[in-house]
Amino acid sequence: MSPLINVNDSSNPNIVGSHKPIIGILAQEAHSVRHLYPNEIVHSYIAASYVKFVESAGGRVLPIRIGQNREYYKNIVDKTNGLMLPGGAALFGTNSGFSEAGQYLYDIALECNQNNDFYPIWAICLGMELMIQTSLSGKEIRSQCNSRKKSLPLILKPDINTSRLFCNVPDTILQILRSENVTANSHRYCFTEKTFQKYNLLQEWRVLSTNYDDNGLEFISSYEHTTLPFYGVQFHPEKNAFEFEPHYEHGGNAVIAAQYFGNFFIDECRKNKHEIDEQLRDELIYKYVPRYSGSIGSIYEQIYLFDE
Repeated sequence: MSPLINVNDSSNPNIVGSHKPIIGILAQEAHSVRHLYPNEIVHSYIAASYVKFVESAGGRVLPIRIGQNREYYKNIVDKTNGLMLPGGAALFGTNSGFSEAGQYLYDIALECNQNNDFYPIWAICLGMELMIQTSLSGKEIRSQCNSRKKSLPLILKPDINTSRLFCNVPDTILQILRSENVTANSHRYCFTEKTFQKYNLLQEWRVLSTNYDDNGLEFISSYEHTTLPFYGVQFHPEKNAFEFEPHYEHGGNAVIAAQYFGNFFIDECRKNKHEIDEQLRDELIYKYVPRYSGSIGSIYEQIYLFDE
């Protein structure tokens, strides 16, 4: 097996580029939205804000179904340029299609990068938690965390300028992230640096920022893998521009700061060398019609529903 791809080496000949990247977004069980559609068969869903987040940075979206076999997920990775693990309210464990699919996808993405096939993952909130759990083959190490419906500035680590995620961030955006309530938090689980130390995760995962929940617990709000193009944020950058609950910031600075993360991720996906067959266009999210769910009590303005 080849050594891990060096994501810091811009001269690596395997990092070529895709000008029209396709991003796989993992669906999840519809437990939290099924009650909105009592007369319909709803198996899984993707919040439209994640799709818009990708599209706003120049990416296209391929929805990923849950409950499939490993061959299906291998095929998904082969025909995409990157993966997003979204936030939500799915359960983890043996009966979770979301976590089972996440384990398949993480393992396959890991194999790609181990074989010099640059394949990024961007994980948000629940997805951020899932990525760490899959890296531990399903071990549950999350802490209870009460940080819901609030926006916070990031407490960035002092050496943030040496990280991949933040090394090229403009000073104006860095100042916004440090000083303004622009990162949207809505989570009841989290990771702490103490937990990362306990399970020797700091050897592979670099903590980039932290925040405090309502009870004073300091939690990890962003991290990146030390050698792989895997990134996780506990906050929701997609909410600033595309979800309009009153608890989150939607002003210009909040949107600009959130857009930085979308641009960064899609730029990473542009480095992937997978050649995409244009026939794949028929499988993209465009063939599905998002449902206006904000008017019937959903926390999402729009969602994509899947019946299988």
